[in-house]
Amino acid sequence: MEKVLRFITGIILITILYSCREAYTPPQITTNSNYLVVEGLINTGTDSTIFKLSRTVRLNAKTTTQPETHAVVTVESDANTTYLLKEITPGTYASAALGLSKTAKYRLRIITNTNTHTTYLSDFTAGKDSPPIDSVGYTIQPNGLQVYVNTHDATNNTRYYRWDYVETWEFHPMFDAGYIYDPILGPVVRTAAQDIYTCWHTSPSTDVVLASTAKLTQDVIYQTIVTTVPSASEKVSVGYSILVKQYALTLDAFNFWQNLKKNTELLGSIFDAQPSQIQGNIHNITDSTEPVFGYVSAGTSQQKRITVFYTSWTQGWGSDKSAYNNCFQDTVLIKDYGLFQGGAPNQIPLSQIFNPPNPVPVGYFGSSRNCADCTLRGTNIKPSFWPL
Repeated sequence: MEKVLRFITGIILITILYSCREAYTPPQITTNSNYLVVEGLINTGTDSTIFKLSRTVRLNAKTTTQPETHAVVTVESDANTTYLLKEITPGTYASAALGLSKTAKYRLRIITNTNTHTTYLSDFTAGKDSPPIDSVGYTIQPNGLQVYVNTHDATNNTRYYRWDYVETWEFHPMFDAGYIYDPILGPVVRTAAQDIYTCWHTSPSTDVVLASTAKLTQDVIYQTIVTTVPSASEKVSVGYSILVKQYALTLDAFNFWQNLKKNTELLGSIFDAQPSQIQGNIHNITDSTEPVFGYVSAGTSQQKRITVFYTSWTQGWGSDKSAYNNCFQDTVLIKDYGLFQGGAPNQIPLSQIFNPPNPVPVGYFGSSRNCADCTLRGTNIKPSFWPL
């Protein structure tokens, strides 16, 4: 009895102790900074000029993006010509090829749609054209698929490079739903147009990939690693495609991106680079102390795509099925067909169940939509660049 009382007393003391503790929330998490973020390139070639404008959000905010909408965005030259970019989606401003001169310098002007109509202006910058990408390739490593890029500039004028990329991969859900429920006919065979077993997901890169040949005799980039796809990733479960985009940078632009990389990717231990202020070339013209994130460059970019399939790498890759945890097949008899009705919360018929020798099905195996419908995480429309 005495041990029981001691145990209960201990539990009460622990409960009181922890109930008196208050969560500490650093001010950096709750501060509503709301700073402008500018992403894009003034394209001086035959491609479109596209800029994305957004605002920073609190670290504890429920949303991760806050597009800057209804702004007036223009490209200006040092010869006093102006080109308007139209908002094509919330926060994205674009124009078809502007026909810009290669000899002029350009800057970006942004007038926000706030009550104050704040104006942001980038520094004038000369255009810098990227040389073509020689090749994009990959190697099979024990930890995954390693994608690399090769390029060179025979004139030795580029020297500073940046790459980003867009990944697309084919994937399947846990179960193949061979049937679709019709309220009148019951489960009927799913047509090819209704297929929800084969989908594709597309995702832009978030890494900063840089290289410099400034200390080399020749302006040659050889097998610079763009990204490594872990061997267990769903990205390499069926087929994987990557579109690599290459940009030529000025020294100032390279320093900006290098500083950004150090602050966002190389922090975590005492041996890593220490945080420093990230200063771009965009400014609030009435308040120079306001931080503005981004660097506006001008020039052209180059791109190249490769697509590889499961047969190219080690069998057993793509084993990560964490997206389909707790998925199972259930038995749905004819009398329980109502479970197939109602949409997403209910089950999808997968395959027929028979009771031999009776040739008529007695029911269907079913599963939840998130376990059998790939369109919840991608699209079942094959990308135009995907091999037949």
